[in-house]
Amino acid sequence: MDQTVERAQAITELHTLLLEAAGVEEFVEGVAQAAAGRIAPDAHVAIMLKRQGRPTGVASSDERAAQCDEVEFAANEGPCLTSAETGGRIVIQELEGEDRWPAWADAARRAGFRSAAAIPRPVREGVDIAINLYSEDPGAWDDAALATAEMYADEVARTLRLCLRSADQAEINEDLKAALASRAVIDQAMGVIMAENRCSSEEAFRILRSASQNRNLKLRDVAASLIENVTGVAPQPGTEFAERKPGL
Repeated sequence: MDQTVERAQAITELHTLLLEAAGVEEFVEGVAQAAAGRIAPDAHVAIMLKRQGRPTGVASSDERAAQCDEVEFAANEGPCLTSAETGGRIVIQELEGEDRWPAWADAARRAGFRSAAAIPRPVREGVDIAINLYSEDPGAWDDAALATAEMYADEVARTLRLCLRSADQAEINEDLKAALASRAVIDQAMGVIMAENRCSSEEAFRILRSASQNRNLKLRDVAASLIENVTGVAPQPGTEFAERKPGL
């Protein structure tokens, strides 16, 4: 099959996986399975996520590939870890005699593999992925196979980058909600102080801040306590983000 056509089919398959997957774990697992079928005959695939220096196997096409990666992580050395550290791919066309990572190489040979490769990609600062490839055939990784593996590595890294960005945005939104809610409670307390002391908003805030410092409490907590003492009920923030619904 023409490489351009095969690449287009692989990309279409990846996009379908992304649309149909229930979550990122299911997507990455699907990528490992799909990559094994397209990168090279008899290819076995494992995908590693390295976050804050800690590697984790997140998906594999089969148990043999996963076990080899587990040995690599336990020994803290191997092509997948080295490629993620250096940012360069590693290609081993013959495992017989490979001695750079003894524990991993021995495990790979015992699993029946004759060649291997590692394709790394940065996701963002402190987060990297790498795809480990295994084959029972020596010399399995020609230019076409490696180009296909690079494409799968690109897609996994891009998807994880978007997922992490979404998670960050969700955290920012929660922080903003909390900040706005606190501001609303403080504004209510200042209104009470202004009414009781017939003072300006600046003076009311000074009084509230002084009470916060004297009691060694957060400004919002002092404001909430003041409102509850005056009204007999807990303050109502009155500031919520409406959840947007699809199509709105």
